[in-house]
Amino acid sequence: MLKKIKVEDLVLGMYFCGFEAAWLDHPFWKNKFLLKNDSELRQAHASGIAYCWIDTERGLDVAQEEEAADSAAQLQETEPSPEPEHAATPPIDAVLLDAMALRETAKKATKAMFSEARMGKVLDMERCVSVVEEIAGSVIQSPNGALSVLRLKLADEYTYLHSVAVCALMVALGRTLGLDETACREAGLGGFLHDVGKAFIPHELLNKPGKLSDEEFSQIKKHPELGYKYLSQDPNVPDYARDVCLHHHEKIDGNGYPEGLRSGAITLYSRMAAICDVYDALTSDRPYKRAWDPAEAISAMASWTGHFDRAMFLAFVKTLGIYPVGSIVKLESGRSGFVIRQNAQDLTRPVLKVFHYDDSMAVTDTEILDLLANPEADTIVARGGEEWARLSHLDAMQLLSTGVPT
Repeated sequence: MLKKIKVEDLVLGMYFCGFEAAWLDHPFWKNKFLLKNDSELRQAHASGIAYCWIDTERGLDVAQEEEAADSAAQLQETEPSPEPEHAATPPIDAVLLDAMALRETAKKATKAMFSEARMGKVLDMERCVSVVEEIAGSVIQSPNGALSVLRLKLADEYTYLHSVAVCALMVALGRTLGLDETACREAGLGGFLHDVGKAFIPHELLNKPGKLSDEEFSQIKKHPELGYKYLSQDPNVPDYARDVCLHHHEKIDGNGYPEGLRSGAITLYSRMAAICDVYDALTSDRPYKRAWDPAEAISAMASWTGHFDRAMFLAFVKTLGIYPVGSIVKLESGRSGFVIRQNAQDLTRPVLKVFHYDDSMAVTDTEILDLLANPEADTIVARGGEEWARLSHLDAMQLLSTGVPT
């Protein structure tokens, strides 16, 4: 039976079932376990969180507190009982739930949009605008939470959820640039519709696991013009959205496509889309490549001369951070760190969930570490690099199941 208690009342022998807070705000990587060592108990008491949940059928109750001391020694050698198949769970952060529900709603709307395009039907702009409004609202309410959840996708979901993620990134970037709410939503709609031309590219080509031939790549490069042609048939689609669809692959130095536009000839929203599109593509699993660590993607993009509007790219970095949420970093202490929040005052010192892991990828010794508030505690010495390929599953698994920071 689940019971809500004060964190200060936690004792060894209780079966912990989660704090009443977003998962990434508390020091434990796992969300359910039997409290049986002093270090875990100390971490819980030092968390600063007021309440938590325990399962009184699988561990001690508050009323049994006086028995805790006698039971502690026995519990050192006692393994927790296996999770029941349909175990009750404590409440999950409302922001996370909303973002996860929005992710599914937006995916369905995007699939419908692509289906309508393939069949030559007029776009349901009312539905598209409604989805963009929801995404914008979610980003404004909780940038970290919305961007973390909306960017999560499997390789076979990329075509649809890429549009959703780019929409969210466009809204977030617009806010950093100081655009008003109307302009942020316009940018978001441009991002949502930017890849509709891929509806006219064969599915097997979009999801080819190997390297594209020159001819195949030429086919892929037609999607901006195909999308623009399709959107131009509908007078309800705004000009700025059609422009983003046509020009999101242009580069500042004129080496982009389809028109080879340079610098000021590329509209504001299209320059924004060029950055958001590439970032989400790099950090997503695709049939032919693994996702890059978000910090690795930011670093690589920063080195590409002539590709992006420089001032706008710096605003994008300010939006996500040098180490975006979801990045994995290596620390001077030898531990690894999972970025959970930015410190706007110093983007090189984010808030981390730090941990050790063994050869079987079991995670231990987790705690929350604010590198700005505790500069002497540890230091980032490298981005995740190869470690990202081994640990990135923790990002998706934990964000989808247990929460993100608000």
